[in-house]
Order: sequence, then structure tokens, then C-alpha cells
Amino acid sequence: MSSLNRALCACLLVFLCALPVAAATTGMVGGRVDIAATPQVGVLVTLDGGSRHERTTTNAMGMFMFMRVPFGHYTVTAHFEGYRDESRVFDLASGQMAHFMLTLVKQGSLKSIAHIHVVSSAQASGTPVSQNEIGRSTLQTLPNNTSLNRVVETLPGIVRFSYNEPVAHGFHGITYEIDGAPTPVATSSNFAEIIDPRNVDAIEVYTGAMPAEFGGSRAGAVVNIVTDRNPNLRKPFMGNVSVGIGNQGQASTSLSTASRLAGGALFLNLNANRTARGLDAPTFSAINDTSSQSDQFARFVRNVGKRGTISIDTSNQLSQFQIPINSDPQNPNDPVVSVPGTQDVQIERDRFANLHLSLSSAGGNAAFDLIPWVRSSRITYLGDLGNDVLATQPNPNPPPATINLVGLHEDRAATYVGLRASNSVSSPHHYAKFGLDLAREYFNAHQTLAQLGLPSSLSNQGQVGTQIGFYGEDQWNPSRAISISYGLRYDKSTGYTFGQQFSPRIGLNAVIDAKDILHLYYGRFYAAPQLEDVRQACVVLQGCPTTPVYDLQPEHDSYYEAGIRHTFTPLTSGYVNIWRRNVANVLDTTQLLNTPIFAVYNNTVGQAAGLELRLQGRTFDNRSNWFVSGSWSASYAGGISGSTFLFGGSQPTYPLQPEDHDQTVSISSAFTRKFGEGNQNFATIETDYGTGYPVQFQNGPSRLPTHLAFDASFGHTPQHGLGYTFAVDNILNHQYVIKISNGFNSTQIANGRRFLFTLNTSL
Repeated sequence: MSSLNRALCACLLVFLCALPVAAATTGMVGGRVDIAATPQVGVLVTLDGGSRHERTTTNAMGMFMFMRVPFGHYTVTAHFEGYRDESRVFDLASGQMAHFMLTLVKQGSLKSIAHIHVVSSAQASGTPVSQNEIGRSTLQTLPNNTSLNRVVETLPGIVRFSYNEPVAHGFHGITYEIDGAPTPVATSSNFAEIIDPRNVDAIEVYTGAMPAEFGGSRAGAVVNIVTDRNPNLRKPFMGNVSVGIGNQGQASTSLSTASRLAGGALFLNLNANRTARGLDAPTFSAINDTSSQSDQFARFVRNVGKRGTISIDTSNQLSQFQIPINSDPQNPNDPVVSVPGTQDVQIERDRFANLHLSLSSAGGNAAFDLIPWVRSSRITYLGDLGNDVLATQPNPNPPPATINLVGLHEDRAATYVGLRASNSVSSPHHYAKFGLDLAREYFNAHQTLAQLGLPSSLSNQGQVGTQIGFYGEDQWNPSRAISISYGLRYDKSTGYTFGQQFSPRIGLNAVIDAKDILHLYYGRFYAAPQLEDVRQACVVLQGCPTTPVYDLQPEHDSYYEAGIRHTFTPLTSGYVNIWRRNVANVLDTTQLLNTPIFAVYNNTVGQAAGLELRLQGRTFDNRSNWFVSGSWSASYAGGISGSTFLFGGSQPTYPLQPEDHDQTVSISSAFTRKFGEGNQNFATIETDYGTGYPVQFQNGPSRLPTHLAFDASFGHTPQHGLGYTFAVDNILNHQYVIKISNGFNSTQIANGRRFLFTLNTSL
């Protein structure tokens, strides 16, 4: 071990022994309660939001603290007999501390207007821009709430691309966290989603201003997922079952239960879906496009003593996708022609598990969280070799006029084991945090490539890699008007290549007035390459050298943003944010010919910049809520620095050209109205607008036409008894082209009108 590594490990051990731990998806809420300008002991303080209802009392200094509070929308209220309650409404982000000064006045005073005085004024702490939260109530009413990707794509800074892939802030790559545990994308070309939204309570998405605790992998965005439930159930058993049916062969079933068990609570979700159109097909009427997905998710949580909890998450998921084809040689959109009856299939299996131990300190200003986790992912591509080798596409250098393509059998598997630990402690002006992430990956792949008239080629590969990351960060709140977040992260990765980087992060929030917060941020990011080497495929298919040098490099990013958040009313707010990303060694993927072998490569440079807008609001009675998300952006890359195609050398640097997912303007909006007794009925209308992608990226300035799609849903959602939802995707049946002549299947066309009717009942 080098002297640098020994020094870093020594510092890390000091951090781990000095302070307790806080999970990645939680923050802290604290403050002081005064009466007549004097701190008051024994004031009852409650915290309400989502499924949380917590209570504490102020100490001798009038201070209160709530630890390990999941991100979300909350109200904190101070109550003291004979005095008027005082409340604050606020949004809490992961890794942030919300601090409040509450002043109580006697009941009946001239200042008193209502029993509870709710104030929502600007305060500097938190993440005012580029961080958004979607709660359970919103998830239940969105028309496309069966797809996590579609939910995430409603946020600014994220573009919806082919196969429903979210592209965030310029380039591919999103980091996922589930209940505080990292969930790496273990192999490339996954069509399945990381988790079913029906297993989710809330989602938080960072597209910028990321704290130092996030890093090591592609981080165009960080998606924090909370499946957290209250361990103190009011009933011994609760449950819900639903059955859905729709056009395009859609069928869905779901079972969700919660029961008391072993002094805690066990939550179980079983979901299954099927459709005759699962992927974006190269034809308007899809051929060979059936898909099915099923998952089983369980979470057990119980209290440990007076100040702790322990939880266990387990998940198993199976997804199967037919690969759609084009069998019409006269199709003007797609030059790749497949034999009718071709049956290519991709099967994806995914499992993860984590254990989460949390303990609060006796003083109430710190917590301890420890999370060991495992994940495995396996992707099997079963090509129809006899028909695949008969597929054709135009030859760019005739004669002959067309060339035959290839067939593929492929089996890729990756297993991760990891440990997360971090230390945090709070004071009235600081929220300091130190943490560690360790992960080890085991990757294996087996490939069979078939070509017309030639013997099949076999290849096997296996590789072990590690990722180490640790950090220190602090949120310093010298006053209510100023908040400074600063941190330093170190990442190191091994595998086919070695890389490391120190990444500073710093952000400033300044209150301009009672309604406006100015935000500035700069950060460095490091992304390790995935463990996937398909050089042998390149040798077979494209005549690459047989003695390659693997020169793929880690990605290094510099990110800047500046924005302002404005509070129009306590119930309506919005922000504008300008960002820019400069990248060395852009990690990207491409396909080898018509195969779904995603070859990882580097562009020498990349640049992305944009402006994003978010407006959101709700009525005081919570009967109506709405949002508008808008993004203007540009994403460019140029040159090749390392590749499965280019061994031991580099092509000259080319001018920057638009990426294939570059879409200048993207706008998403939704409006939900609840009505009836207890707001048990709802209706939602949602829109999606985009200005189109490059026709052939890095091959010219042409772009596809703009698109505008409308979705809607309505339903009856009682707490008990029979309920229903009816969701319609793409009401106007607008089937726009997403890509042309780019990637295997060559062309992708958006799905048309789709509806799903679901009945559900409580158990």
C-alpha cells in the first residue's frame, strides 16, 4: 500500500471512530423555541410529512432535533400550553439540515390570527435548485406511474430518450440509491428498470449541486429512492391487491401487505406486468415486441431500543423482452431489414439486498448508520442466429448493394458486494459528515458471434474490479441568510484500467429577501469505466488488431451551476438554474453493427450546458397541485481517445458534434385535481414536449420534428374498499420518430395510444 493510501485510510479510521453515521437519503431538522426572547424548556415539537409523525421536547436551552429524517415535504410545529402554536412548512433534501427559530406568543394576543400560524419564508439551508422530490401522493396520480423512468423524466434537466432511458444534464448515466444503499448499474444495455414504482414511497432527484457523498460512477443525476415505512403499524395487518388490463396486450397484478412481525413490521410487494409492446420499435406497428416483468420486494424494519432501528431490504426481479424487428425492405425510416419470424430475446435478472442499522446518540444531535449490501445482475441475449445472419442493411461502399449482418448469443453477469458507512454530527450552525463507500465487482461474459458462411466465434471474459470512495463535507450556516456547503471526495477504481481523483465540491446559498434564494455551485466528479471488455467482438466483426492495448480511461467532469429560487406564496414556488459541464474522456456506449453488444468508449472531450425551470404549487386544501418542468440544453462530444475499436492509438480530434440524445427544448407539465369526500377521487392531465433529436448524431445538423404528447389519468382511491384508476398514455396517438439509423434496431419510434384500467381493493 502506498504512503498516500495509508494516510487516507488513517484519516478515514479517525473519522469513523469519532462521529456517528447518517444515511444518504436522510437529513436533520432542528432549531430553538423562544418565549419572550428566552429559550423555553419542555416545548412539544412535532414533525409531520409523508408517513412520518415524530415528537420531541426542547431541552434546557430551548433546542430540539430530529435525526435521520427522509427527504420530503414537512411541517414542524411547536406547542406549549397557553401559547399559540407556531409552524414552519419546508422541504428537506438528503444530507441537509433545516434549522428554525420558533417564537411562541400567548393565545389571544393581537398578533394571533389563527390557532396555528404557518410561515414559509426563505432560509439559506437546503438545496434550492436542481433538487426535486416526488412524494407518494404524486406518484399515485401520475398517468405513467408504473415506470420509474417516466416519473424521473418529469423533472427539469432530464431528457426522455429511446427505450425510456433518462439522460440527465448532457450525458448518459444515472446513479441510484435505495433506502440509503447504492444500487450500481451492474451491466450495460439494461432495458429493465431498477425498481417498480409501486414499491416506492418517495423519490428525490439531484441533477446538480451534489454533495461530496455522491460519486465514483456516472452522475448526470442521482436518484434517491425511499421505500421507508413506519415500523409502528396501527393494525396487525394491512394490504392492497390490484388487477389491471389494457390495450396492446397489457395486464398487471400487484399485492402489497404490511404486518406486525417480531416486534417490528414486514412489508411485502409482489408485482407482475405484461405487454405486447415493450420497447421502442423500428416500425409504427411493432413486430416481435412482447415483454414481461415481475418483481418481489420485501422490507423488514423494527425499533432497536429507544434510539435505533434496523431494516432489511430484499428484491428479486425478472424481465424478458422480445427485440422488435423491421421486415419491410421498403420502410423509409429503417435501413435494417430482418427476416420475418426472427425471434431475438433479452432476459434480465436482478437481485439486491441490504441491511441498515441506525442508532441515535443520547444527546440527540448525531446518528449511526451502517449499510452492508449486495447486488447481482445477469443479462442473457438469445439471438435467432439462423435468421439474424440473413438481416441486411445498405452497404455504404457498394458493390454489393447490401451487406449481411451478424447473430449473437451473449450471457453477462455481474455481482457486487459493498459497505457504506458515514459519520455525521450537527450543531446550531454546522452539519458535518464523513463517509466511506467500498464496492467490489465480479464480472463474467460469454459470447457467440455468427456470420453468414463463416464459423461461429466464441469468446469468454472475466474481470474483478474495486471502487473506493470516501469524503468529508460540512454545511455551515453562519446565519439564516447564508449557507455554505463544502466538501472533498476521493475516488479510486481498479479493473481493466486504474484511476483516481480528489473532487472538491462547494456551494453557496444566500437569502436575497424573504422570497428569494441565490445559489452558486462548483464541483468535480469522477466516473469509473464499467467492467465490460468486448475487444474480441471487435476483432471478429471489424478486423481490429489482435494484440490490443486497453486504453479506456475514467471520466473526469467539472460542473458549474447558478440559480435562484423564488417563493411566490407558502404553497407556490419555482426556480431557474443555469448549468455547464466540461468533461475529459466522456464515457459513452455504442453498438457493434446490429448487435446489442454495448461497446464502452471515450470521446476525448465533451461539453454540455443548459437552463432549467421548475414551477410547482398546490392549494391550501390540497385538492389541486401542479408542476411545470422545462429544460433548454445542448450536449456535444468530439474525438475518440480510447475504445474497443481503437487499440493502442487514437483518432484525430474532431470538432464537437451533437450527441444522439441532444434535444434543445424539453418541457413536461401536469395538473392534478382531487375531489369528492375525503379527496378520494382524482384527475390528472400531463404533457410532454420535445424539439427532436439529431437525425444521425455526429453526421450533420439535421433534426427530427418536434413532438407533443398528452397523458391523463383519473381514479377513485379510498382508504378502504374498492377503488380504480384509468390511465391513458399518448391520448392523441402521436407516434413520433426518436432515432433514425442509430444503434441496433437502427430506428426507434415512440409508442402510440395506450390505456390501462386497474381495480384495487384493501385487504
